[in-house]
Amino acid sequence: MGTRVIITELEQAAKKIPENQIQNLIQKIKTHRRIFVYGTGRSGLMLKALAMRLMQIGLDAYVVGETTTPSVEKGDLLIAASASGETSSVCMTVQSAKKQGADLVVISASSESTLGKIQTPDITISSATKFSTSDASIQPLGSLFEQMLLIVFDAAILEMSQEDKGSNDDMAKRHASLE
Repeated sequence: MGTRVIITELEQAAKKIPENQIQNLIQKIKTHRRIFVYGTGRSGLMLKALAMRLMQIGLDAYVVGETTTPSVEKGDLLIAASASGETSSVCMTVQSAKKQGADLVVISASSESTLGKIQTPDITISSATKFSTSDASIQPLGSLFEQMLLIVFDAAILEMSQEDKGSNDDMAKRHASLE
């Protein structure tokens, strides 16, 4: 039963994201030389998964806070996510990237948040957060938000990978080999 409830919530949340928002994400990724990602907690894990996939399709992708992450420069892209839009480190990172001339993609469940005031979310996911409940989900905390992040990111990667024949083979070559 729980699985069916989650799948139903995912279907409903996916229908609320306009296709042009995902196309905008893809376009921003494709037009930047370097892509940085940042989020905390489970949202951060979904962003790390995106960074891995971006690397596997041959792009330069970095996770903010990792020891090998270079400094952001004008013209780089930062993709940041916070369901509540109130995570202070995410807000500070987005503000800093903006001041340094980086382009932004912001994903949140709340456009009226501190993060939403720094930059209007490029993608708004209808879900609960750690601070609020939502009619969109009975799942605890931001579970639906995090699940939708992964789906949105995988949808973008799927479309980008289909543009290049043999891309799956190329991705496999870039997959971690020291496991």
